[in-house]
Amino acid sequence: MDLFLSKLLPVAVYPLGLALLVGLVAWLLGFTRLRRTARTLALLALVGLYVTSTPVFANWLGTRLEWRVPAVAIEDAPAAEVAVLLGGVLGQPVPPRTEADLSGAIDRVVTAARLYAAGKVSAILVTAGNLPWLEAVRPEAELIADFLVELGVPEAAIVLETESRNTHENAVNSAAIMAERGWTSGLLVTSALHMPRSMATFAAAGLELNPFPTDFRTRPGAPASALDFLPDAGALSLTTDAVKEFIGRVVYRLRGWA
Repeated sequence: MDLFLSKLLPVAVYPLGLALLVGLVAWLLGFTRLRRTARTLALLALVGLYVTSTPVFANWLGTRLEWRVPAVAIEDAPAAEVAVLLGGVLGQPVPPRTEADLSGAIDRVVTAARLYAAGKVSAILVTAGNLPWLEAVRPEAELIADFLVELGVPEAAIVLETESRNTHENAVNSAAIMAERGWTSGLLVTSALHMPRSMATFAAAGLELNPFPTDFRTRPGAPASALDFLPDAGALSLTTDAVKEFIGRVVYRLRGWA
């Protein structure tokens, strides 16, 4: 239940959910004497949704997270014993699908494979379980391992952690596996937007890994065009993901996880 609520409750403060909630309150107030308040709330909901849906705002907010750790070329990555690869990149092959569905964050898997091919790591630890309320065929870590093999990583070089359901459990379970195998150095591979929270969470679990962010979605200082001030579904998605990370960092700090 705790995990379910942690995933469900923030929806009310994500841009779309918050706009709908405020819009609903405005609609209800329209049946009372507070019609002026209702109109004000409705306008705020529309303006807020519009602003958070623009690429210029999404890019500005996303850069606050993504570029805390700059992008590094594979050849410039420090050598380590293992790459710790976080999941959240593959959809389950549930019918009518016959193959795992690749999300935009699949860069994480490709980057880990490239680090291995470049000799930067000798093993890849995949940490990814499944959320209990989602239909699943296999643990996501196993699906990722199959894809890594397709990319040329030997099966013997892949270690699986299949029980974690969030970043905190990724860190705690990975720390146990690294201690068991005697690994003392590692590269943390995840999306740039997720990297600040991941680094803090793994540090709290006793793992000081070198960050290797990937899946960058923003460009700091990029010139804005007129189109960047128009609403865009992709921009709203980026804003939502950034808000999720900011909220997640606060929650993790309060719980002592980061």
